[in-house]
Amino acid sequence: MRRDNTRPISEVLSEYIEAFKLKGKLGEVAFLKAWPEVVGENIARHTKDIKIQNKILYVKIQSSIIRQEIMMIRNELIKRLNEKAGETVVNEMILY
Repeated sequence: MRRDNTRPISEVLSEYIEAFKLKGKLGEVAFLKAWPEVVGENIARHTKDIKIQNKILYVKIQSSIIRQEIMMIRNELIKRLNEKAGETVVNEMILY
């Protein structure tokens, strides 16, 4: 038996996410979680301290060769990572 005041959990969660302005942070989490899948395990092993601030992705690279590879494809990586997150999380990437 269904009560009149019941609602789907997806609707309640959507309202909660909107009320507490969590959508942006959830997008960042999805973006960072997709990093190894998008760049590949080999490159992911050589990257550390990945963080997002003000729509800029900061990535610490341990190898100059990997850094050069990422520099050549960074726009494509940003595009693919944003697609995985389902929104534009990052506009720029800085490698250090």
